Amino acid sequence: MPRGHALIIEDSSTARIILARLLERADISSKAVATAEEAFPVLQSDHFDVIFLDHMLPGMNGFQALEKLKSLPDTRDIPVFMYTSQNAGKYIEEARALGAAGVIRKQVDREQLMRTLDLILSDIPEPEHSEALRLAVENVGQPVTESPEQAQRKISGRMSTLEVAYEELEEQLRELKQQQEEKHIHQAEQSRRLRKNIRWLSAAVVTLVIALAWITSWQTGQLQDHAERTSDRFALMQSIMGGLIELISK
Repeated sequence: MPRGHALIIEDSSTARIILARLLERADISSKAVATAEEAFPVLQSDHFDVIFLDHMLPGMNGFQALEKLKSLPDTRDIPVFMYTSQNAGKYIEEARALGAAGVIRKQVDREQLMRTLDLILSDIPEPEHSEALRLAVENVGQPVTESPEQAQRKISGRMSTLEVAYEELEEQLRELKQQQEEKHIHQAEQSRRLRKNIRWLSAAVVTLVIALAWITSWQTGQLQDHAERTSDRFALMQSIMGGLIELISK
């Protein structure tokens, strides 16, 4: 059973999948939606331990959504992290003022993300939890002096993110190839059915032409027979009339 459940509100399908896979590696399940408008019904029907919220969304933007999240009794206590592709530092103050737990770049440091999630899902009581969480995210976007080990861990984290992105691209290419193959099979099947229908139609047309020719021939024969019988009757009438004229003349 996962140790936590996260809601991802992000309009980029690639970003949603990358974050979802990072969370999965941290044993955290997730559900993703593309807009803030989609998120609120989901929040009413499911429980979440943390929310990742893109600050640039279609319709209701991230800050508007954050403000609404913090105004609702059912969601105001859920930690919300603004999730941005831009410079995270410039959004920290505004996001914090609206109640966000922090701001995270989409090129996230995996180790920092895992450490922050560990704090959220731990049993550390308030206010220690809030202070530890603040320390975990307060330097996002700020220039800091890093030790070689920290730099190496950051590079490893970003390499993991790139690995996930590569896996996503590979999966999308595989799905595209499968769709193309299915489309080719569908088109071939349609072509086969069309050829079959054309053959049936051609056979039906030939049969109809033969039937019409036979009917025409039969009707022509019937007309000839009728004409011959009429001619015979006319000749008989002429013979009878001739006989009557001869009798009258005598």
